[in-house]
Amino acid sequence: MGEKTILNYEQFLKELDKRIAKYFKEHADFIQCKAGCSACCEKGDYPISDIELEYLMQGYIKLENSIKKAVQENIKNMEKGGACPFLINKRCAVYRYRPIICRVHGLAYLCRGNTVKVPYCVHSGKNYAQVYKNGEICIKPVQENLDTTKLGLIYNEIRNLYDWLNHIPG
Repeated sequence: MGEKTILNYEQFLKELDKRIAKYFKEHADFIQCKAGCSACCEKGDYPISDIELEYLMQGYIKLENSIKKAVQENIKNMEKGGACPFLINKRCAVYRYRPIICRVHGLAYLCRGNTVKVPYCVHSGKNYAQVYKNGEICIKPVQENLDTTKLGLIYNEIRNLYDWLNHIPG
């Protein structure tokens, strides 16, 4: 992918981040996300596209060597469905470069077939827990489908982060 593609992707992210910030503000009463809370980064598949991976790696390249070494060690020990290797001391080492799945995590939003995607932490009494009962949310979720594949993003392939970083064919 070329530099122009990355610049277009960065512009796409700026617009998306504005919408996401608005949604987080609208749902602030139901969201407990804060710096240092990393439950969403400690267990998951983290599906990302090829362009998201390229952008993520641009962030990785800019890290201090000690952080790069910690990330490399995390990748060696990474298990499918486990912690994100970029999670260092309960913080994202590449936060500015994080994929879309990470940007929208924490929100309840519409997705496939008008079902509602709720954040993983709802089950541990965090985001939306007070309005999520018996598998249903009792408030109006974000009405935009925030699934990566539905946002108009041009990509060639989506894999989970584990597969990308361990070069497992998709």
